Amino acid sequence: MNILLVGAGGYGVKYVDFLLGKVDPTLTLVGVVEPYFDSCARMEEILAAGIPVYKSMEEFYAKEMAELAIICTPPFLHAAQSIAALSHGSFVLCEKPVAPTLREALEMENAAGRYEKWVAIGYQWSFSDAVLALKRDILAGRLGKPRVLKTIVSWPRKRSYYGRGVGWAGKIQKDGVTVWDSIASNACAHYLHNMLFLLGEQMQSAATPLRVEAECLRAYDIETFDTCALKMEMREGSTAFFVASHAADEKLDPQFVYEFEKATVTYFDGQIVADFGDGLRVCYGDPFEDEMRKVSDCARAVENGTLPPCTVHTASAHTALMAGLHKNMTVAAFNPETVSQNEEKIWVRGLCATMRKCYRETALFSECGIKADKFSFAIEEI
Repeated sequence: MNILLVGAGGYGVKYVDFLLGKVDPTLTLVGVVEPYFDSCARMEEILAAGIPVYKSMEEFYAKEMAELAIICTPPFLHAAQSIAALSHGSFVLCEKPVAPTLREALEMENAAGRYEKWVAIGYQWSFSDAVLALKRDILAGRLGKPRVLKTIVSWPRKRSYYGRGVGWAGKIQKDGVTVWDSIASNACAHYLHNMLFLLGEQMQSAATPLRVEAECLRAYDIETFDTCALKMEMREGSTAFFVASHAADEKLDPQFVYEFEKATVTYFDGQIVADFGDGLRVCYGDPFEDEMRKVSDCARAVENGTLPPCTVHTASAHTALMAGLHKNMTVAAFNPETVSQNEEKIWVRGLCATMRKCYRETALFSECGIKADKFSFAIEEI
């Protein structure tokens, strides 16, 4: 199957490594679209493999065709580039998130229908055996009704993180285009989306929250926020909780506890495990295993005329949540007396310990000793 890769920098490097490494020998990279190719970390490997490089998608499609186009560019470009690929006959695997706005997500979904294709969204946990097996058991009623699902992530970032690319990181808008880039919409979106995905009423759907209480803070000089806590009221009566930061004083890889009537599901130290009330333990596996499986799964879906597990429709629950969050957000600055910095990064002393307390107690920052401005909002129907 012929593959076009749009965007070979940043996370796109993983796609380059996967496709050039022939992990799946049925896939052939026939072109790379990368306007900033000179700064691409895999430039020499791409050229050595004889892969043509193009400045634009129009230039590629004027000469070649791809059955599957992979879009791995900044999120505010996703809609236009996905629709362009569809219009030239390609199915699309677009990196997460779908797009900044629900309007763009709807345009992508409508274009997929118009061209009789699909757009998959690259939330790799939604393609993993571990998560899909867990979701099947949830839908079968094996775990009972959901009660409280909560997730914590602390991924400190350097100053360079917010200076990457063409200056869109942490922005509300760029050149008049909505960006809404934040820790919740981008870097940690996988783990927020996963709760919505598991609560979806079908395998290829996700649940949209009814109402959200939120607190957003920042230590870095950005327009959005680098730290947040979200308490979400879900339609079936459960609660989803998410706390994450790029400015904490400790690293804490994604962890979750999902409480159901009949079982408690945890993810820690590389395994998703469900402990049932009768003493049964089920190990579902590692959701990070085979991160690039989404590429092969999308290729098989093209060949078999099926849908991948995560499409624009699936991932739009997260888009709706982010649209509501960014439209309504008030962002507080951390107390400067708790903020430390050097040339490389900024961090808030004691923040990770407070995040752990929020996580244990399903509580917002203002309930755990950090001054923050709480706001609430309802989610727009999708």
